[in-house]
Amino acid sequence: MKISVVISTLNRPPVLHDTIVSITRQELKPHQILISHTGVEHILPETLALPGVETVLSPMGSCVQRNRGLDAVAPGTDLVVFLDDDIELCASYFAEMARLFTSHPEIKIANGRMLHDGGRGKRISREGAITLCRRYDDVHIRNAPLSYKPVGSGYGCNMACRYSSIAGFRFDERMPLYGFLEDRDFSHRATLGGHPPVDLKNAVAVHLGWRSGRVSGVRLGFATIVNPIYLKRKANTFSFAFIFVQYWMRCLVGNVLGLITCDKEYDRAGLLKGNFMGWHHLLSGKCDPEHILHL
Repeated sequence: MKISVVISTLNRPPVLHDTIVSITRQELKPHQILISHTGVEHILPETLALPGVETVLSPMGSCVQRNRGLDAVAPGTDLVVFLDDDIELCASYFAEMARLFTSHPEIKIANGRMLHDGGRGKRISREGAITLCRRYDDVHIRNAPLSYKPVGSGYGCNMACRYSSIAGFRFDERMPLYGFLEDRDFSHRATLGGHPPVDLKNAVAVHLGWRSGRVSGVRLGFATIVNPIYLKRKANTFSFAFIFVQYWMRCLVGNVLGLITCDKEYDRAGLLKGNFMGWHHLLSGKCDPEHILHL
């Protein structure tokens, strides 16, 4: 399979470079690595010199940057893989994804398995991620039976898509900047009425969870409250009960506990302030994710 990789990046050139290096170590090499960026200062010269790397200039924001990357995908591509710029891939990741999509033409979107997910937990260093992947590579059994299960959403840090199935879809640019839940929205629309996204156990990676380069805590806190309601109204992506429990209450409790325990990983005060600004926005009768630009 011909694989195109799309990575949007902002403000972390060394982290991006190490991610691209992990891609060059793949058993099945992609024929195109598209870096969607807002300026060349976000990419190291040595990254640009790596094989297969292409760049796409874009306005800032995960949705618009991913869309610009999609617009530049080469003809004849079979799989488009969206990766965050802070991920370490085990050597067989692309080969296992290609095996899944070749064997199961009904599948449109698949996520890999995280040995550690710093995006949903404690951040991990690049050295730690490399160590985990090397240990896995040493014991990985090639051509083991494929093991996958249906899930509710694609996961944007490592989301593989059958290009022929998603070529007409784009990420919603009305969710600007960090684009909270843009992967959930995209995968929901792209798989509606067909096979749901799957998690593939055989394709393995580590998500570092790098905090730099993200939007402010206030803006992210606002998006956490408003974006789920926007998506419910737009495409009935969630039930209100799911939003209330999984996004509103979990975030509120997490941010309050983070303040109490002096959590240094996140801007808990900013996130909490953004949460209350989001609820105030909704109670005023509005539901505009682009309001984040005015905060």
